[in-house]
Amino acid sequence: MKPPLLSVVVPVHNVEDYLEDCLRSVAEQTLAAIEVVMVDDGSTDSSARIAAGFAARDDRFRLVRQKNAGLSAARNTGVRHASPAVPYLAFADSDDFVVHDAYERMVASLESTGSDLVTGNVWRLTGQGRQQAWQYRWLTSTRPRTHITRDPRLLADRVAWNKVFRRSFWDAHAFAFPEGKLYEDTPVMIPAHHLAKSVDVLHEHVYYWRVREGSITRRRTDVTGVRDRIAACEQVSAFLGEHGDAEQRRAYDASCLRDDFGYFLDGLPMGGDAYRAAFLEGAGAFVDRAGEGVLEGLPVELRIKWRLVRERRMGELLAVLAFERANGTGVFAVEGPPGRRRAVYPGVRGASARLARTDVPAVARLVEARWGADGKLRLRGYAYLRNLPAGSARQQLKVGMVRAEGGGHRGRGMPVRMVPVRSVSMPEPTVNSGQELHGYDHAGFEMVLDPDRLPATGGGDGDGWLVGLVVAARGAVRRVAVRALDAGADQPLVQDLGDGRRAVLDHRGGRLRLRVWRPGAVVEASGGAEGGPLELTGRSLGGPGPVAVLLMREGAEERSFPVECGVGGADAVGGAGAVGGGRGAAFAVRIPLDGLAAVPAAPHRAPHEVGAETGARWRTRLLLADGTRVRLPAAP
Repeated sequence: MKPPLLSVVVPVHNVEDYLEDCLRSVAEQTLAAIEVVMVDDGSTDSSARIAAGFAARDDRFRLVRQKNAGLSAARNTGVRHASPAVPYLAFADSDDFVVHDAYERMVASLESTGSDLVTGNVWRLTGQGRQQAWQYRWLTSTRPRTHITRDPRLLADRVAWNKVFRRSFWDAHAFAFPEGKLYEDTPVMIPAHHLAKSVDVLHEHVYYWRVREGSITRRRTDVTGVRDRIAACEQVSAFLGEHGDAEQRRAYDASCLRDDFGYFLDGLPMGGDAYRAAFLEGAGAFVDRAGEGVLEGLPVELRIKWRLVRERRMGELLAVLAFERANGTGVFAVEGPPGRRRAVYPGVRGASARLARTDVPAVARLVEARWGADGKLRLRGYAYLRNLPAGSARQQLKVGMVRAEGGGHRGRGMPVRMVPVRSVSMPEPTVNSGQELHGYDHAGFEMVLDPDRLPATGGGDGDGWLVGLVVAARGAVRRVAVRALDAGADQPLVQDLGDGRRAVLDHRGGRLRLRVWRPGAVVEASGGAEGGPLELTGRSLGGPGPVAVLLMREGAEERSFPVECGVGGADAVGGAGAVGGGRGAAFAVRIPLDGLAAVPAAPHRAPHEVGAETGARWRTRLLLADGTRVRLPAAP
């Protein structure tokens, strides 16, 4: 067996319901050259027995036992028992789950770049499945050899378990988790980011963070928790101050007020007198020390709350929080003329602040999309400026626009095209806003997009035209992208235009997008006798003649099925109006389904909360005579 490349420390304490899954996710990593140090921190359930079973079955696993001393102490014990000669070090919490190839990808990154640590994206795992962890929504691209001083967003990367460290880097700085404290990660992770010569950032997910009721990260009204969180933030802020980085310190202090302390701020209505006093003492002292300037750039609702904290006005602060519970965060009244507007909370004395441009965002949602018989796309939705409702449809100006994606030739000379918009009244915007202070019934719009006026874009997966609006109300003007009304409303809407072009309305990153492109082939009909092979007929729309249809699926060998040319296609199946418009090489292919059904399902490499796909999904390509592979979409 190869010597280990990576030491993984797993602290264990009373997690019998989750430990098996966690350790299995580590044991089944595609990087097999690992050692795993499990530290039983005085468990009173069957956790130690489960860990011992792994150690007995897999000689890469070792179990260390100690009296209960807390998560930090268990991690530090694990590092001391890990082999110091192993070049890389990672931590996994025993109720979480590691993505199956995470350690291979992270170690490969460090081997390639020479960076001191690598960090990756995180799933948030609940009983309802997985979601993108909101703390890592900013992580949308991979960036090797970066640094927190060049990318301040890394200030939000404060946990230990989505990282791999170079062991020599860890030892050189004698990192250790603070024992006897909650929220132990931040005082180690932010200094590690600063002391590293470079950091690799992977946008792919590496970790499932299980969020459990009752865990220390969810104790909103715990006196010890709020004190430890504020103390941890003060410790990191002092570190940044000692290293002479005033700008980074201000940014970190602001992030604490925006994220870390906001969690406890929201818990004030549920907390008792002792909790409220501890919060006001610690958080108030933090804001006093950080100064008024740290509030600049925060959303206006947070500026108001933190000024109330700074002035120790608990009654007014609770009134603002009560208003938010009824109407949602970011909802307030607006007073004053343009340029001097202030946000105010009705009925709350002295709770106001000057509005910045970013405090009045635009909202735009698609309600309905349909293709007309004239080949034009009709969109219906709503758009408004939050907290600045207009009194009538005439008082709200809306102009539609489409903007070419990407920076290539499609964007030069035609980055934005304006589209007429008609304002209409509808109840949806007010109802969907979830608040009772403002009425947005006049925010509706109708827009018609003509694909003939939009040049073709890249291809099936290529760039397209992003759909947006310019919205104006009460002296404020904003550009805004149109987005899906909800997660289930973003299914593609396909229309073949009759001249070899295809139009697809879909969403990219949540933004409404229209693509107009020419597919290289299309399937026009399917059939076959019951129990027999699947029969597809279609047409290749350019290039050399088709040779075969290829089927691909994860965990299975690629399948190839020869096509018969000169048969099938629109002419054979009566496909009037087919994409090919009667041009191109017709083909037919027969695909036996029994052979596909016999292929074992791909292994399920996710936690049980993330359901495995039912059935096998095969991706298709049409292989042309010159070896080119083209996508094989179906006619609508």
